[in-house]
Amino acid sequence: MRALFWALLLPGCALFAKTTPQEIRYFSPERVNASTASSPREEGAAPLRLGHFTSSANLRYRIVHRDSDFEMGEYESLRWTDDPEVYVRRALVRALFEERPLKQEVVGAPPTLDVDVVVFEEVRRGAHRAGRVELRYQLQHEGRILASGLVTRERSAESGAAEPVVAAIAGAMDDAASDVATAVASRLAGSSGPTVAPGPKGHASAP
Repeated sequence: MRALFWALLLPGCALFAKTTPQEIRYFSPERVNASTASSPREEGAAPLRLGHFTSSANLRYRIVHRDSDFEMGEYESLRWTDDPEVYVRRALVRALFEERPLKQEVVGAPPTLDVDVVVFEEVRRGAHRAGRVELRYQLQHEGRILASGLVTRERSAESGAAEPVVAAIAGAMDDAASDVATAVASRLAGSSGPTVAPGPKGHASAP
């Protein structure tokens, strides 16, 4: 009887046992001193509308880490403050309309840029850590595709700690956004010949 009593009591005690709550840490890849003021647009600047920004199903609030070409996971306690596609959109706003002679339009039927965030992750290679961002973009106007491509950029992290890794992802995001903005601005400026999108680590590759 006594054995039965303890067998019934112990599971109930476990329910009331104190456990240490997991600390959730939130990060943003956007630098606090990033410029937010738009520069004056020159007369005749090419108009552009930002269209749909989407991301892979696994890219949400939890920070993703890649352990090999075929294996990846998510940190339980390290999270973004927003979806990666939101950060990429703001990075492209800066790269397109503050750093290049383009004018953002929200009405009418100007050329439209759609972007899919394919990769937004930490890369693990033994003790080495890096940040990688991959963007697939398409510039279309009146049913015609003017340019498209896939841009992949990677930055090494100073260490494997969370903040250096986030800084590496932030740098890769800025590099990828700059590459997309350069390709789009070049196409809208009427450059001749096929559009070439910067490939991994800045090398050119045909879209």
